[in-house]
Amino acid sequence: MKLGLATVAATVALGAAAPAHASTPVPWCGTSSSATDRAPDATLAYAIHVLYVRPPGAPDRFGELAPRIVGDVAAFDAWWRREDATRAPRFDLFPAPGCASAFGSLDLSSVELPGAVGGIATAFGQIRRQLAELGFAEAEKVYLAYYDGPTEQSGDSQVCGQGARPSAFDLPGIAVVYLDACDADQGDELRPVTGLHELVHVMGAVERAAPNACQSGHVCDFPLDLMGAFLTGEPLDSHVLDAGRNDYYGHGGTWTDVQDSTFLERLDSPDRTPPTTPAGLLVADDPRGSLRVSWRPATDDVGPVAYRVYEDGRFVRQVAATLLLLPLTGTTTRYAVRAVDPVGRLGLPAAVRFRPDLGMVDEAGRLVRDTVRPPSILRYTVRRLATAIVVSWPAVRDGGGLRGYRVKIGARTVVVRKPTIRIAKSRVVGPVAVTAIDRAGNVGPTLVIARSRLR
Repeated sequence: MKLGLATVAATVALGAAAPAHASTPVPWCGTSSSATDRAPDATLAYAIHVLYVRPPGAPDRFGELAPRIVGDVAAFDAWWRREDATRAPRFDLFPAPGCASAFGSLDLSSVELPGAVGGIATAFGQIRRQLAELGFAEAEKVYLAYYDGPTEQSGDSQVCGQGARPSAFDLPGIAVVYLDACDADQGDELRPVTGLHELVHVMGAVERAAPNACQSGHVCDFPLDLMGAFLTGEPLDSHVLDAGRNDYYGHGGTWTDVQDSTFLERLDSPDRTPPTTPAGLLVADDPRGSLRVSWRPATDDVGPVAYRVYEDGRFVRQVAATLLLLPLTGTTTRYAVRAVDPVGRLGLPAAVRFRPDLGMVDEAGRLVRDTVRPPSILRYTVRRLATAIVVSWPAVRDGGGLRGYRVKIGARTVVVRKPTIRIAKSRVVGPVAVTAIDRAGNVGPTLVIARSRLR
């Protein structure tokens, strides 16, 4: 095993004896391959999305390999439930009516990468980056990619898989299985062991604080631990999940515990229903110069819920409140909010489009609701007459239409339609305040004119 750029690799000795039996293929119920993550998800939760990936121009073996990949996923599920009856990996599914197998409805993508991958030194980074650019970078998903291309490895020890957690640079958490290094020549058993091993890395194992941590993210206390430093050639059923329950799973320590991962189904939880969609999503400019995104609370069968906020599909922040202030973008932007419960179930999102100079708009850019305040009044003039003064200011333009100007003169307030007002000198007993108001009732910043400027 080795570590580089937060990437953990599974290494296999090709001289290891292959076991007598192989993983069992499971029919895939999809009717056609898709190069995208299909929508809508049937899972409605944090999930593991699986892909078959090949380099440009390589033969497409999706039809041949799909049942074997689905078989791996079924094996992951059965093995995990054996090791912990309260958890199971949660995979991304797509509705497939009449499918005989739960995992036959796996949302399995088939992707031909647009660019070269190169050998093992560059393969992982290239696969990860190119998949992210193709849209496989959702914040609520990690990815398991079966790469069907050459990695230019030779010798008795080869890298069979690599994995990395999500990065701060919009790169997804991803596990990659290199089929040229760990496929049929090893009896189809290295492939599922490698895939699950790398997925557990993506979920956070193994931290340095673990008592048996060794060799960059692995454990060395038991050779058949799933997160052992070297693949032995033994089948998945021969492995165990954290042999002492003290390193990366169910340990109760202060470091990452994979048992708490939101990518695991909580079989012991009564929570079986996603939260509702937040209602009343409102995006408006804020007097402090920010953008105010607010909504009404969602409900959940168990709760409590938090809220995940997105900007043009990119995850921004998770909050417990029903309000978030964001920087103004200066362009028309789509904002979405979805609720998440403690076991990782996700409600359907509420979404609106916001145009900074207008407010909430539809897909065609037409105004739906004016939520933008009129702009500031920055200048004014005062013309002094014998018994009165005339205060004028530049007309304010508002995208949704202006109602007029609210002028406060001492204790008296009037609304005028034009950007000017005549005030008797006898009424000028204090400052005059002028505020623009639009037809939706949004109130702009107030211009205050000192009394000394009026006399």
